[in-house]
Amino acid sequence: MYDADDEEPQYEPLPAFLIGEDRALFVSDSQLWAQEVRQSEGDPDIYAGGNEDAGVIIAENVTGAAADVIPALVKKWTSMTALEFLVRDLVAAPLLELGVTI
Repeated sequence: MYDADDEEPQYEPLPAFLIGEDRALFVSDSQLWAQEVRQSEGDPDIYAGGNEDAGVIIAENVTGAAADVIPALVKKWTSMTALEFLVRDLVAAPLLELGVTI
């Protein structure tokens, strides 16, 4: 966020994958982000997230190009049921990192 009277906004163009009509996944500084975006009125190929839109870090220490990482994740997620996702990725994965199995 910035104060329009004090400084210019800072933009960083990033390659991203549009998920649905208003969500984008992208990698920045080795972190996988999900953010709400809006299509540009001037260029339909450009999407931007506003200062009021908070992004969510989905993963850290991401290695590899976004073009390799994101399609693989989307393929994995779309092949899972909601219950599988909740149990395996949200419950079991953090426990496995701590050495706990369920």
